[in-house]
Amino acid sequence: MLQQYYRSAWRNRSRLPLLIFLATLRNLTLLFLFWPSAGLFAQSSQAWLTEYDECQDYGEVYVVKKITKACRSYQTFLTDKNGRKLTPAYRDIGDFEEGLAEFVPMQRSGQGYGLHGFIDKQGKVIIEPKYISTDRFRQGKTWVIYPAGSHYGLSYIDRRGKELYKIPIQHYSIDYLIKNATIDHTCNHDTKEDVLWWRKGEFFILNFNFTPFVTEQIQRSKHVTAFKYQGKFGIIDPDLVLKVPVALDAVDVDYTYSGQGMQRVQYGAKYGYVSPVTGELIVPFNYTDTRKPTNGLFWVKKNGKWGCIDKTGQLRIPHLYDEATGFTAEDRSAVAIKGKFGHIDKSGNVRTPLTYDFASYYQHGLSMVRMKDKYGFIDTTNRLIIPLIYDEAFPFDRVTTIVERYWLRYELSLNGREKFLGFSYKLDAVLIIIGLLLFIWFNSLIIRVISKFRPVR
Repeated sequence: MLQQYYRSAWRNRSRLPLLIFLATLRNLTLLFLFWPSAGLFAQSSQAWLTEYDECQDYGEVYVVKKITKACRSYQTFLTDKNGRKLTPAYRDIGDFEEGLAEFVPMQRSGQGYGLHGFIDKQGKVIIEPKYISTDRFRQGKTWVIYPAGSHYGLSYIDRRGKELYKIPIQHYSIDYLIKNATIDHTCNHDTKEDVLWWRKGEFFILNFNFTPFVTEQIQRSKHVTAFKYQGKFGIIDPDLVLKVPVALDAVDVDYTYSGQGMQRVQYGAKYGYVSPVTGELIVPFNYTDTRKPTNGLFWVKKNGKWGCIDKTGQLRIPHLYDEATGFTAEDRSAVAIKGKFGHIDKSGNVRTPLTYDFASYYQHGLSMVRMKDKYGFIDTTNRLIIPLIYDEAFPFDRVTTIVERYWLRYELSLNGREKFLGFSYKLDAVLIIIGLLLFIWFNSLIIRVISKFRPVR
């Protein structure tokens, strides 16, 4: 049979171009004849779409919208490819992302706002509509805004609606108040809705979105990132979860007052602490002043008195003291109440009675104390090692210090030995003033003598 095929092809070789031409012409004619009917078939299979004013194709499903009165009355449905409705009429259905779409039912909140939830592509409600505002899912999470007492709160939820993180909004008492909020949405699109607060002509939002470039920088960070917007600071982690809303007045980025795994932040006139790793608020904004931690304890001021907290924020030493210094290696801090100084240890026990007119921190086992305008030095047992005989003195920041007695200056060692250095600075100043007065007196005397012998013209 193969031989017969080749023989036939050889005999018809002269007619081959004509046959190819006729076959091509036939195919083009058939395509021309069937093209209008194919278009009619496609049109007739989706004719139901003409009932709606808007349509969004998501593969196997459509989101369609019928607008009765622009910005006032409209209905949105999720349908299959044949137009079968998979949901009741909603006010709006947003874009599908990670298998879920935000939706807003017809029923509104008691205040007249839209309620936001999520459905899947079968129209099943996955997350109940109970939020004032939200957004599409990204990397398995999204943010949601809801009433939280007198504020609007913000949380992050996963695709099942489980809360992943909740901002402690109650600590930001003067910001994000419901009474100051404006609910804004795009005409006919209730899912494009957000909560706004206005400050000096600029609006703030509780959720915070960044440009792609800034987002990339944040995601590359090992820990949280503090950022500034219109004079306020916020803190966000590499997963783009906002740990602190944009409400802070200062963040101690130089660690002048921070340490022990806590970073000081300021809100209004009060201070608190956040974790520099996670950004979570460890210590609320309870304190009017704070100091850098020493030996695991932070001195913090409340109601005009100093007390101590540890790195978890727990109060370790009550707020009793008018003044306080950091704890040194001797486990001592100099404290004062009503002008009288002494020392306490890290447990808050009084180790030096508060009887001195002044007491310094301990260094090299000694603390400088003052009584009746005379300075001396005590050890950690409150024993007077160097007597109260000096008119001026400095703590032992090194193994020696400087003291003054009877207008003479000495270098003092830890064992009380003195090395003469010269006159005190006060005496130097007095001598300079006396010398200057003598110079002025002597100069005026010379002028008077000269003028007496000057011939009269």
